[in-house]
Amino acid sequence: MAMSTTAGTFRKCGDTIDYTAGANIPAGKFIKVGGFLCLAQCPIANGETGALKVLHRGEVVEVATDEAIGSTNAGTAIYIVDATGLASKSSSSATLLGYARAAVGSSDLAFEVVCA
Repeated sequence: MAMSTTAGTFRKCGDTIDYTAGANIPAGKFIKVGGFLCLAQCPIANGETGALKVLHRGEVVEVATDEAIGSTNAGTAIYIVDATGLASKSSSSATLLGYARAAVGSSDLAFEVVCA
């Protein structure tokens, strides 16, 4: 009886994925691609293909937002709202980014998150 096998071929490190923009994407925008939360490190023009950084568990990213999320303790879950790309403490229609690395003040517009 022949033994079944499965084989894989290494393609590249999973740090970036190619993404074709459906609209202009500024550097720093969070993009959900399937089950992955990614970060545009460079602008990608509408219709162009560019690389998105796939965020991995344990990586630390700085989040800069126009709207303060309010006072938050270290370890509080931080989400990215699917429709707007804004940071939020609410999981409603949002994707988990990670957890606040330190306490966030009520008017802070920048803070660090440890990716989930």
